[in-house]
Amino acid sequence: MVIDTGSNRFSGELRVALHASGLTLDAVQRRLAERGFAIGRSTLSYWQNGHRLPTQPTSLLAVTALEEILKVPIGSFTEALRHPNSTPVSPELDMAAAAARIGVLMEGVGCPDGMATLEPLSAIQVAEFGPTGCLRSVRAVETYRALVDTDRFPILHGGEPGGRPELIRHEAVSGGRIGRVRRDAEANVVVSELVFDRFVRRGEHHFLHYLTFDDNEQRSLLLYRLVVTSRSMMVLDLGFHPDCLPVRLEEFERATDNGPDLFVRQRTLSPDRRVTLVRERARRGIVGLRWEYA
Repeated sequence: MVIDTGSNRFSGELRVALHASGLTLDAVQRRLAERGFAIGRSTLSYWQNGHRLPTQPTSLLAVTALEEILKVPIGSFTEALRHPNSTPVSPELDMAAAAARIGVLMEGVGCPDGMATLEPLSAIQVAEFGPTGCLRSVRAVETYRALVDTDRFPILHGGEPGGRPELIRHEAVSGGRIGRVRRDAEANVVVSELVFDRFVRRGEHHFLHYLTFDDNEQRSLLLYRLVVTSRSMMVLDLGFHPDCLPVRLEEFERATDNGPDLFVRQRTLSPDRRVTLVRERARRGIVGLRWEYA
């Protein structure tokens, strides 16, 4: 199932804002209650999934409060409700359709709150590229702090355009086991459920180590990570095959995946054909590496 956010712009924009905020639905519900709005968690879930829209006066006032809580431009949610078929006016809201599709996959693996249940503290990703320039594998080593009691977490991989998601798979090394898996063929995205087989209590730390394998044959020209909290440390380490080395390489930062570059720096390969990007306190948005082949 894929949500068509073209006819329900509000839901897509709400989902994007929730993801960017790092807040769970429970946390948003509490903050609404502090402002005097008794909005149920299930109602918030219906709103972000497009199953129901706020129409009553009290609900519309709560939408204005949501804009403040989620730190989006004042009036953006109410404007989306008034003009559900219009085109979003900012790059952040252009991500609404993609976020909605991913949200459906998250729900399908039993993680309706997405990645908001754990706060990332550090993330190391080590990627290997094959002799034709195609991504072969990514090893992820990540540390989190639980924001709520939870016993599972979703992991995601988006392949190159035109690829087949059935050729992408996750493999757990430690910290959990692979449970349910959902794929979106059009977006070439795979979301897998990592089951902990125990409850990680709020405030506790949890360590995840897993692999992503991609058997598609689409050549990769960039690899990036979405940073949702500036408190996390991230490392991207890329290894290239000797038969397919980039001739130009740079790191970059963006506020959104389709927004303008905020920072660019030229990079070179090390003698062992690798390049590493490190951010101790990355700003929110997109941080990654891109390159060109001869």
